Amino acid sequence: MRNYASDGMRAAPGGGDDRSAEHGRGTFDVPVPAGLINSLKTTKHPDKLPSSSWTFRDEEQLFPVTMAEETTSFPADKKPELIDKVEVFETETPSLKLPSGTVGAPTLSEGVFPMRTGVALVFSGARKDGTLIFHGMTNRGPTLPAPRVRGEDGSLSQARYFLSPMFQPRIMRIEVGAGRARVLGPVALTNSEGKAYSGLPPRDRKFGKVLSLANKEISGSNRSVDPEGLAISADGGFWVTDAYGPAIRLFSAQGVERDALTPGDGLPAGLAGFPDALCGLSVLPDGRLITIDMDSLGIDRFARLIVIDPVARTSRSYLWALERQTWKRTARPVIGDLAAAGPEQFLVLESGIAKGGARRAQLVLADFSEAEEITGIPSDKIARWKRNRPGIVARTTLMNLADLGQNAASIKGIALLPDGQTVAAVSDSNFGAELRVEDPVIEVPTVTDYVLEADGTLTFAGEKSGARLTVVRKNPTDIRTQFFLIRLGRPVLGGDEEETEGAGEPAETPQPAD
Repeated sequence: MRNYASDGMRAAPGGGDDRSAEHGRGTFDVPVPAGLINSLKTTKHPDKLPSSSWTFRDEEQLFPVTMAEETTSFPADKKPELIDKVEVFETETPSLKLPSGTVGAPTLSEGVFPMRTGVALVFSGARKDGTLIFHGMTNRGPTLPAPRVRGEDGSLSQARYFLSPMFQPRIMRIEVGAGRARVLGPVALTNSEGKAYSGLPPRDRKFGKVLSLANKEISGSNRSVDPEGLAISADGGFWVTDAYGPAIRLFSAQGVERDALTPGDGLPAGLAGFPDALCGLSVLPDGRLITIDMDSLGIDRFARLIVIDPVARTSRSYLWALERQTWKRTARPVIGDLAAAGPEQFLVLESGIAKGGARRAQLVLADFSEAEEITGIPSDKIARWKRNRPGIVARTTLMNLADLGQNAASIKGIALLPDGQTVAAVSDSNFGAELRVEDPVIEVPTVTDYVLEADGTLTFAGEKSGARLTVVRKNPTDIRTQFFLIRLGRPVLGGDEEETEGAGEPAETPQPAD
């Protein structure tokens, strides 16, 4: 593997197996989870620490770990010219015991599933031996779609199965070096009083019904967080976007909440009432935060880039255009992650189902240096603007990461290394669980077409159903976590070979009215 620590990066002090990592604004020590200090005194492998909710698996369990593999065999018509080489690492991840089997059964067996670690990614530093240090993150925990639930008044509510209601969201350290990638050093998130955050929805707000696999309703939590974006603060803490808020929360290196930016207090007031709106997070060189709001504008072809000054607790907004012609009709891409590339430039990962039905994960270079601030402009006026209007954030599509093969189509977390031309990416296992529906009558059943009645029976189109719902683990090949180091032929800001989309672009193909 390339020694990136010698390519202009500052190595973390200690070298070897030191647990410190430098990320450009000082150093921090990755903490041991609360309650596990005593195990450090006896274990011969302090990286493989026990926990009440998850454990590190042995190398031979579930998904064998292999050495790094350099990928150069791209289809001739798909290999991006921008790529120099790609290294793919099978990643050693923790495992999680979850209930599995037939939903609603009196008892359920436990299955072993891979921990989700690729919701977001941030580069943290490099050791003298060349080991790269990153941080990834879980989300709120393992959930699956569920039948709609009929209330006592006859109304129907959307619902999800929460496979681990006691799950505590975590930030994870990822070490890449010596031919392998390992997920280590979990940082469990707590509130300012040190009480555990829960992945369950807030109890006092409507997020649909929460069900156990016994088809019993679960109440929400008074301490809820749904992590979606991750960045490192100037003092070594973690900024985390919370989809439940929406909010951007600041945690210490030990995972204790210290501050929160909320609508009207650091974030645009118009975000209030739009949970799940914020996607991705990164820190610009001057300390400003960037995130993308997908929902509050209410315009299908546009999203909003929000640039936040966390010290002044103010924000500015800019228009981000979505390439509707790229994606399947009526579909919008999902913003997976952001990675700062310059003072006003950053990388964006957009993924979804492209026209033709194939999964696409496109890496986009964005530049808002000449973008027009839209705060205060009415949404109905913005709705009349065209996607190629001057003043919109400029964007250049660099490549489709799904063309890398393997599990690349499921990449969600990305990071840009300090050399400016190495992109790190991690695939997302999504905990490896899926819900299968077997119905003797319906040929292609979908779980959300069923209704869980108040008496616990399952119905389809008003009739009692004999469908069977089963939680299983997906194919191990499909859910393994893979880590990618993508070496570009030039820095992302190092040339003008690509034509930037945006101002001066030819008029787009007419689209159906929104």
